Amino acid sequence: MRDLIGKLEVVDDDAASALRVIDHFDRLVDERASIAAVVRAAAALAGATAGLHDAARALVRRFTPDGRALTGEKEGEWRHEPVPGHPGSWLWLERTGEDGPLDALILERAARALQALGTGSSQPSTSGLVRIVCDPDATEADRRDAVARLGLSGTATVVLSTSAHLPTTLISTVGTLVVALLPGAPSLPEDIRAGSATATDPLRLPIAFEQARTAFRLAADVGGLAPSVLRYEDLGALAVIAERISAEEAAAVGDVRRLDELLAAHPWVVETLHAVLDQPSLRQSAAMLHLHHSTLQERLGWLSGQLGYSPTKGRGRQRAAVAVLLWRVAHGTDHEVVAEPH
Repeated sequence: MRDLIGKLEVVDDDAASALRVIDHFDRLVDERASIAAVVRAAAALAGATAGLHDAARALVRRFTPDGRALTGEKEGEWRHEPVPGHPGSWLWLERTGEDGPLDALILERAARALQALGTGSSQPSTSGLVRIVCDPDATEADRRDAVARLGLSGTATVVLSTSAHLPTTLISTVGTLVVALLPGAPSLPEDIRAGSATATDPLRLPIAFEQARTAFRLAADVGGLAPSVLRYEDLGALAVIAERISAEEAAAVGDVRRLDELLAAHPWVVETLHAVLDQPSLRQSAAMLHLHHSTLQERLGWLSGQLGYSPTKGRGRQRAAVAVLLWRVAHGTDHEVVAEPH
């Protein structure tokens, strides 16, 4: 191969360059190179950032032409090349403008190298199939195949939780969280932290997954007064706020910062506001908090002075409700839900 490349360099540099690409990936296969080495090679040869997405293993790898690793998957209309025989796995080059003259060859040979090196699995496990059906970037063909393999039909519910004790065998992990698929719209145990969403068609599970992520962000920790299990369908307008405001944006709101300041010395602040906002009367709020009515009155008087508004009256009540919601957005983030495991 190298002799041929040398001869071609004299008469046809384009053909020699193409053979260099083929030779490079062939040598990586012979050396049993790693996934990272193949993706790095694609980036270096193309002179553009290269990436690999493996939905079955919730894996994303991206490297710059100089070999630096990047995190996450950058959005864009990139040329995609599926890895043959490995559902939910494909490569891309992040090139702006026109494709390079060897881009198609680089992607094709990199994909073939990954196939030969046995990355991923030609027969994904149940866990991998669950990831594929929930992955918005998986191809429709891969998702349909995964849906069929899992035996899904009709309505299905996606659950994101900190607990694996759920009544289903269709379970996987995404980051540090459990993702589970359940038929229909079942009730969930109340002693876990979880967010759920229902899809009437299994092919719409990626949308339900994102909705379950939103519900999980607003779910409280187990043991508090606020619900630790939330259905996206019950959130209504609250979901719009959680979807459009990031944790960082919520944490920067003055009313949220004030709650954090008060919580540092008074850990009951948010629970007290939740009880007052949740119950129709102060007596019922006091009972929910296991406090005497007069003690709650003292707390609320102190809180009104600290917050600068009354959380029990008119607009002050509305302001407190929004502040608590944004506080949950800021602190109940989905940072545990990531696209790829480390």
